[in-house]
Formats: sequence, structure tokens, C-alpha cells
Amino acid sequence: MQDTAILALLVLLFPATGAVLHAFFGWRWPRALTMLLGPGVVWLSFICVVILFAGQIVDSRPTDSTYWTWITSGSFTTPFNLLVDNLSVFMCLVITGVGGLIVTYSVGYMEHENNASYARFFCYMDLFVFSMLLLVLAGNFVFLIVGWAMVGLSSYLLIGFWYQRPSAVVAARKAFVMNVIGDIGMILAAFLIWVTYHSVVFRDVFGRTGRSDSGGLEIICFLLLIGAVAKSAQLPLHTWLPDAMEGPTPVSALIHAATMVTAGVYLVGRMHPLFDVATYAHDAVALIGAVTALFAATIAFVQTDIKRVLAYSTMSQIGYMFLAVGLGAYSAGFFHLLSHAFFKALLFMAAGNVIHAMADEQDIRKFGGLWKDMRTTSLCFLVGALSLAGIIPFVGFWSKEVVLGDAFSRGDPFALAMWAIGFVTALGTGFYTGRMFYLAFWVPKSPERPVEHPHEAPPTMLIPIGILALLSTIGGFIQINAGFHNGWKLVDSFLQPAVGALGWEERSLEYIATAATVLLGAFTFFLAYRFYVQRRWDPAVLRSRYPWLQTLLERKYWFDEAYDAAFVRPMDWLGAALNRYVDRPIINGAVLGVGARTEETASDLSLTQSGYFRNYVLVFTVGVVILLAAVMIRGAIG
Repeated sequence: MQDTAILALLVLLFPATGAVLHAFFGWRWPRALTMLLGPGVVWLSFICVVILFAGQIVDSRPTDSTYWTWITSGSFTTPFNLLVDNLSVFMCLVITGVGGLIVTYSVGYMEHENNASYARFFCYMDLFVFSMLLLVLAGNFVFLIVGWAMVGLSSYLLIGFWYQRPSAVVAARKAFVMNVIGDIGMILAAFLIWVTYHSVVFRDVFGRTGRSDSGGLEIICFLLLIGAVAKSAQLPLHTWLPDAMEGPTPVSALIHAATMVTAGVYLVGRMHPLFDVATYAHDAVALIGAVTALFAATIAFVQTDIKRVLAYSTMSQIGYMFLAVGLGAYSAGFFHLLSHAFFKALLFMAAGNVIHAMADEQDIRKFGGLWKDMRTTSLCFLVGALSLAGIIPFVGFWSKEVVLGDAFSRGDPFALAMWAIGFVTALGTGFYTGRMFYLAFWVPKSPERPVEHPHEAPPTMLIPIGILALLSTIGGFIQINAGFHNGWKLVDSFLQPAVGALGWEERSLEYIATAATVLLGAFTFFLAYRFYVQRRWDPAVLRSRYPWLQTLLERKYWFDEAYDAAFVRPMDWLGAALNRYVDRPIINGAVLGVGARTEETASDLSLTQSGYFRNYVLVFTVGVVILLAAVMIRGAIG
């Protein structure tokens, strides 16, 4: 127990130390030290997590370690306690393992930055990793919210890292505002939890939850859902994620593939004792996830920026995770979380190699022919693309089919409707993933390609994506129960002590659902080949036949315009009106008016300061005469 408490604390302290050292000293020490320390502290945390993981395999009982009492006010007490159980260790493995590969990749990707910016980047990255680890290890709602808010802050810093670009500043601000909306929901939920259960510690709250609390828990869980939706970029608080691609590509890989956007999934899984009682909020999680998955997939059909295609696919895949945990298939959702971390980080970093080689060009229509010029990156990207499309035997097939298989096997009308949406989304995923791959790598070289002979990435960038390509190829074999009822379920077995077992029996008809999804997903991936390589069907014909649909998808269903009309422009108008009628005439007027009157009075009095001695004697004499006259008059009256 003591060893577990020390290791859990070290998991946090290593990246925190790295962030502090980079902040205070990184700008002046040798770049080689930054290259070593930046990813090194994350790998040290990973080693500690591996030791914790081995301990949880031996003894899966949770360890809740309290280090000190942070706040005591009346009956309100907040300890600093870390909860080490199978779920938190699972999440820490993803954060430090995949995160370590991404931070290592950054050593090569960010090498063109000067020493100060280089150290600042790794300071932000280490701060982000620390914040995410605090979020998943926190044993109470207060420190969960602290980690939650710090993740939002560090993502703001990373998205706006190139602050010289106005678009990056706007994107960072947009992400921060959206996340603060979620933070408010989290804070209100924590307040209601304290009022209801008189504790903010997870073990106390979960132990006091009962069916009789369902009414109050519905409100609490809906407030928690606001936080989850904002952090994981689900409808309707999703608009920040595509714009966040303004940050460096390693930031996209870390925040939008492996860690931050999965925080909402973790939150629902961690709060499953509450959501299992709050059935309406629980169903809302699945519904939001399914609708977001389909919504984002349709927008990805028309995106031309390679990172934005991946951003919308991230929204879609997070939607699958929400669908799973919303139906109660928690292990399936977390298995897809792990799978997605592998193949989406791989795709983002391989895309980063291409962007580096293409002089920062990101339009896939201006690539082409990269299969011959960048063979290693192309192969790795293909592995990630096949995994994203859900094609056997890659990891995305196994995890996605666990999600859809569990939804199908639950069998009630709501679950079957969620499965149907997920099924259609899987078909769309195969098509837009194939489109992205073929346009960027397989079609003939574009005449607009900015670099005639692009160079392959250096080993510091190739080795991490090679490891992720291997994990994306064989990682699914840790759980092969998708459509194979006699297969092993290592993820299920490990997570079951923390999130519980599946609440229903699997059905034999799941075989049919699995086979249909595999075959049709592969078919749509091949269909994209027919469209964009063989040109058997011309996409321009479809665009000309359905221009309204093209416009609808290119404008992303007008969500940004609607938010601009509903919130931004009214606030701008209100701000201008207050400035004109309140700030300037009243607030500024009062302050400036007092100053102006004082200045005028001082100016008038300055006329008495002539500098002539005789004038001062005259004024003094007149003053004395007036004073004596006043005294004499007062004496006479008295």
C-alpha cells in the first residue's frame, strides 16, 4: 500500500518537475538537455505506471491514498488523495505510454524552433501530461476539477503555441471558452454532490448512492455530461476541435487523439455508479455519442485539410466511445479508447511527417505520389487508415466491433437504434479514410505539390510512428471477442473490478452484425479507390447534382454561424452599447470629469502664484486684516 502511494505520487511529480524546470531554466540551458528532459520525465512516469499495472494484476483492489488534508472548513473537508485502481492505471498507461511516444516525436518535429520556444513547448507538454494524470488519479471531485481545468489551460497554451498567428490565438481562445462551459457544469455538479452526500471523496459518494436518489442524480449526471461533452468535443460543444488544428501537429496527436478528448469518456466511466442510477442521463450519453459519430463522419467527407479530416474522425470515434459507455458497455468503450490512441496518434504524426516534407502544406489535393517518395511514412499512415476504417486484423476492427457488438447484443430498441447509427457511421468512416489516403499518397503527383522531391522524416520522428504502427497492427489481439464468443477478453478482465461486468448476455446474431460491418467497411474503403484513383465515378458530378449538400457539409451544418449569430454578435452589440452609453459617459466620465475639474481649479489657483514678494506680502496683510475684522465682529456680537 505504501509503495503504491509513493509510486502514484511519483507519476505526478516527474512531469510536474519537468514543466517547472523548463519554465525557469529551459530558455538558457543547452538544447540537448531539453531534448532529454522533455520526453524523459514522461517515460519515468510510464515506468512507475507499469509497476503499478503489475501490482494491479496481482491484486486488483483499489488503493485510495490520502497525503494531506488540503481544506477544512466546518464540515467541509477536502483531502489530497489519489485513487489507484484498474481504471486509473489503464488511463495512465495510455497517457504516459502514447504520450511518451508523442513527446519523443516532438523532439524532431519542433527542432526548427529557437531554444526559448523549444523549452517553452516542452514545458507546456509536460504540464499537460501532469494535468491529465492528476485528472485520472484524483480521488475526489475537487482535485478532479483542478486537473480538469488545468488540462483546459495547458491545451489553450499548446493550441496557441504559435501566438504570432492570429488564427492560432483565436482557436486557443475558442477552445478555452468551450472548455470553461464544461468546467461550470463540473463545478455545479460537485456542489450538488456535496449538498446531497456531504462529501466530495469518490469512495464516500459512490458508497451512498441508491435508487432513491435517481431524481437528484439525473441533474448531477446531466451537469457532469456538460463537462464531458465540452472536453470531448461532442455535440453541441464540438466546434473548438477542428480549429484546434492550428497548434503544432504533436499537440494534435497528444490532445486530440490520446488524452484530452478522451477525458469525457473517462469521466462517465469513473462516475458509472451515478450514471447507472441516472438512466435518462445515461441514455443521453449514448445518444449524443451516436449522433456526433455520424455528424462528424459526414463532415469529414468534404474536408481537404489532412489534419481537419483527422480532427472530425476524432470526434466521430469519441462518439463511439460515448455510445458504448452510455449503454453500459464500459470495457468496450475503454478498449476503443486504447485502440484510438494507437491509430489516431499514428495518423496525426504520420501526417506531421508529410506536412514537414511538404513545406507546411496541409491540403491533400496538393499532395499525391507520396507512396513512392515517403514509403515508410506512407506504410505507417496506411496501417493507421486501415485501423480507423475498422478492417481486420488491425486494432480498430477489434475495438469498434466490441462497441457495436455489445450495442447489438443488448437488443432493446434504443440500443439497436444506437447500433444502426454506429453501423452507418462505420461505412462512412471507411470511405472518407480511403479518400484521405488515396488523395494524399496514391494518386499521381499533383502539379501544385510544393516540394518536388520530399524528404523522409528523421529517426526521432519515424521510430515513434513505427512503434504505433506495430501496436495498431497487433494491439487488437489483447481482446478478440469481437464476433468470436470464445475469444479472450483481457481488457474486459482487467477493467471489470473498476467498471463492472457487461449487464447482458451476448447473442449469436452478433456474428452477422460483425461480418456485415467488416465487409461493408472494407467495401467503402475500396469504393473510395474507385472514386479517386480509377475515376469510375466523378465526385464533381455529385457536387454539381447536390450543391446544397456540398455546401451544408463544407459549412459544417452552420454551427459556427449559428453560434456567432446567437452569442458572439449579440455580445459584441451589447459591449458596444455599454461602452457608448455607460462606460464612456458614466464610468469614464466620472473619473475623467473629476480630474478635469481638479485641473481647472489648479489652473485658476496658479494665477495667484506670481513670484513677486510684494504680492505675497499684500495677500498676507489682507488676510490678516480680514481675520482680525472677523474676530472683532464676532466679539461685538457676543
